[in-house]
Amino acid sequence: MRTKYPRFAMERLFLLLYIPLALAMMLIMPVGGPPDELTHLGQEWLLSTGQIRTETTVFPANLQEILNTQVTGTQDAAALNGEIRGVRLSTETVTGGVNELTGIYPLAAYAPQSLTMFLTRLVTDRIDLLCYGARIGSMIMTGLLFWSAIRRSPAGKATLLAIACLPLTLQEAASASCDGITIAGICWITAELLRRISGQEERKTPALLRSAGMGAGAVLCKLLYFPVLLLGLIARAETAEEKKKKRNNNLIMAGTFLAAMAVWYILSVRSLSGRQGLTDGALTRLGQVAADPLLLIGAQVRTLIHRAPGWTRQLFGVFGRLDVFSPWSLTVLLGLSFLGVALTDDGAGVLLKDRKQARRFRILMICAFLLCWELLSGALLVWWTAEGNPLIEGIQGRYFLPALFGLLLCLPECMKNNPARRKTIRMAALGVFIACSAATVILLGARL
Repeated sequence: MRTKYPRFAMERLFLLLYIPLALAMMLIMPVGGPPDELTHLGQEWLLSTGQIRTETTVFPANLQEILNTQVTGTQDAAALNGEIRGVRLSTETVTGGVNELTGIYPLAAYAPQSLTMFLTRLVTDRIDLLCYGARIGSMIMTGLLFWSAIRRSPAGKATLLAIACLPLTLQEAASASCDGITIAGICWITAELLRRISGQEERKTPALLRSAGMGAGAVLCKLLYFPVLLLGLIARAETAEEKKKKRNNNLIMAGTFLAAMAVWYILSVRSLSGRQGLTDGALTRLGQVAADPLLLIGAQVRTLIHRAPGWTRQLFGVFGRLDVFSPWSLTVLLGLSFLGVALTDDGAGVLLKDRKQARRFRILMICAFLLCWELLSGALLVWWTAEGNPLIEGIQGRYFLPALFGLLLCLPECMKNNPARRKTIRMAALGVFIACSAATVILLGARL
């Protein structure tokens, strides 16, 4: 669709907003404040020092002590930051067992953070600066993936920008964890598949390379979100040449997905599967769920009822475990403006003019979202939920963000017959949303 706006206006707007907001969030958040950040930093230290598939792990003694610190809220994180400020890596080292966390995230998922941590270590051995070096890698890669997704997507550009600037997304992008990259990576894969659905021509070789990248990325960005790849099934293919191209792209995507999964299993998961006690409980619960699937469904329903309000607050104003709440009025305004952007943005109707095809797209996208939910909740029920607990443990609001973009494209189109007014309302809603998002970051800084 041709518009009066420059072709890359939304990408430029994204960079103008994302860079200062993410940097501000990075400086405001204490190291260790975001969920599991210290665990992720440990993984990045191992990769940055070349400790891959080693029988033992080696850490500087003081770094190991810091990474093992229990952080449960803002005060603990602030206290930890006071302790590590200016502290240098000790020459004394401690040796531990095999790295057992590679069965959750492939080590390659930490490559950007590990690279910037390695580069930082070339000029300084201060622990606080090494932690911020890892955060910079996450921020850069998350930004690049979102920028590419917004640039490439034929629909939902404003929605992507809003997802990238959600306070919770900014928190994950500005932390050392892999969650920011996961959110942006799945959004990029979805955007590429939307481009294929819209029938936009690509040169053969780059299209195949992007298909390979999508297949591998679905594993690196968390295997549990792979159902978004099902969108490749409804790409346009009318002529024999188009059908051949569609088949080749899907075969490359599926092949690289299986290959990446096999490499992850061989290098990480298989070495852990035989360890006594590590998988026994999980296999028992998996057997129980397989014998009675209603156990999973019942746990999902109870969890949705009890945890949904908390997840909503996480998405629109609560910064993980930092225990900092924005005022309710601002949170509600942030949520309403976000919904306004999604309702007035281009969706399935732009991608597929035929109503039947658009309906198929919406059904497939909703099914993909539900499959992601089933995989996430099922995995957490099997691996993390204690025996006898009626609720599924470990589910966080940020887990819904990677699949949120595709789901929002299924919303009904508002003011379809008045595109000028629709665009005006969209930009106004986006302006309110960005103002509220920036205000929550400012309020977070004031509270800390």
